[in-house]
Amino acid sequence: MSRNEEYAALRDSLAEPPPQLAYTVTRALNRKKVSRRRVRILGVPAGSLAVCFVAFMLLVNLFPPFARACGGVPVLRELAKAVAWSPSLSAAVDNEYVQPVGQEQSKNGITAKVEYLIVDQKQLNVFYTLDTDQYGQLDADGAVTLLDGNDGYSGSNSSYGTPNGVLRQLSVNFVDRDIQDGLTLTLKVYESGYDENGIALEPAEETMEDAYFEVHTHDPEILAAFTFDLTFDPWFTAQGETVAVGKTFQLDGQTLTLKQAEIYPTHLRLDFGYDPNNTAWLTGLDFYVENERGEQFKPVTNGISSTGEESSPSMVTYWMDTTYFSDSKDLNLYITQARWLEKDREKIWLNLVTKEHDPLPDGAELAGIQHLDGGYLLTFQAKQLQKGCREERHKEIYQEVHMYSLWNGYLDADGTELRFSSTGSSCTYQDPDTGEYLDGSVSGFFYETVPLPDYQGTEVWLKPGFTRVTDFSNPAAVSIR
Repeated sequence: MSRNEEYAALRDSLAEPPPQLAYTVTRALNRKKVSRRRVRILGVPAGSLAVCFVAFMLLVNLFPPFARACGGVPVLRELAKAVAWSPSLSAAVDNEYVQPVGQEQSKNGITAKVEYLIVDQKQLNVFYTLDTDQYGQLDADGAVTLLDGNDGYSGSNSSYGTPNGVLRQLSVNFVDRDIQDGLTLTLKVYESGYDENGIALEPAEETMEDAYFEVHTHDPEILAAFTFDLTFDPWFTAQGETVAVGKTFQLDGQTLTLKQAEIYPTHLRLDFGYDPNNTAWLTGLDFYVENERGEQFKPVTNGISSTGEESSPSMVTYWMDTTYFSDSKDLNLYITQARWLEKDREKIWLNLVTKEHDPLPDGAELAGIQHLDGGYLLTFQAKQLQKGCREERHKEIYQEVHMYSLWNGYLDADGTELRFSSTGSSCTYQDPDTGEYLDGSVSGFFYETVPLPDYQGTEVWLKPGFTRVTDFSNPAAVSIR
């Protein structure tokens, strides 16, 4: 169903809307007419303008949501800055696809305010501020509780280090279920150990053993905890479209099916199926979607890029920037790179003493092995798959770094599967044997270090995230609609 058809259906079904939905229906109907209204405004008689002014005053005085939306224009500008990194969320703000909230609480000299929501069937983005006159830089851990108490979602805080008083963001992605009518947001606020530039206030000397082998269990002192009950406008949570594609195609000798495209205001998902006779699992894609006007939409800039299933290592759903606001009639998928985990190479043997090993994933080399008191540290050089490596901590630069993880864990000599307690990636590395300082930022490499704490064996089996990378000079094309 198109957006115009949605508006028509909403208009017909709510010809006599209940008072609590009057604002929602009016906004939905008016948005359809906004472009025509901008063209014809100069031709409106003065008497009509006077009537509009009276109606505006009534709306401001009788409907708090409308008043909040009008009063929050300066903050809306701040919201546009806060989502500048995301084409999807920027399009949502540009199209006024924003639910104002304006809930505010103060405790222990700290004020927390939930300003805006961007929400649809499958994703929630909460924008809030923290401010204080008593403490320094604040941070918060956010968590949500659903009305039914169940899960089926993933959450992330993407605003650590945001200056006090500036909009922060918390995202909740619903993977295999729709969002409910509301949820409870909890913010636990503490004083950050960093300033607004991400620099540690009291830099501590830390050894390699401390960084990789010590279990860091120190929790910051919680200065205040805030609980907000958020209710979602049903007009927003009803938005989304599923396009049944059902097209099977060959890619690098493997058989795939693009089952469907889920188009939401905050993102777009491509759902794939795989032939059980394939010789490799698809664990990564680089791609873009193009419409009939040549406008391109790319994988999600920041956040979830793909989700998998428990029964296999394959990624079955890929997340990308949305086409929702583009009024695209035709959409075509173009695949430029595929990353495969070959079924006969799901584990890679490595001798920790001789440094002999099975062939490593494409683009990876063993840079060094350190045997320390706390265990082994393994460092691998890996090739950047996209943009060059720049490590500045400012958000707009940091997101240009395209590091990725080579490994999903390891097996010991007894075949026990283990997860890495921590990993580290950097553009630079100092060779433990020669002392040579290596910088991969120019040549397009980075270095990933993984620990084997208290490891007693001399051999280990690493579980790769992929083994083969295939670039397509002529992108593989699949029509979505």
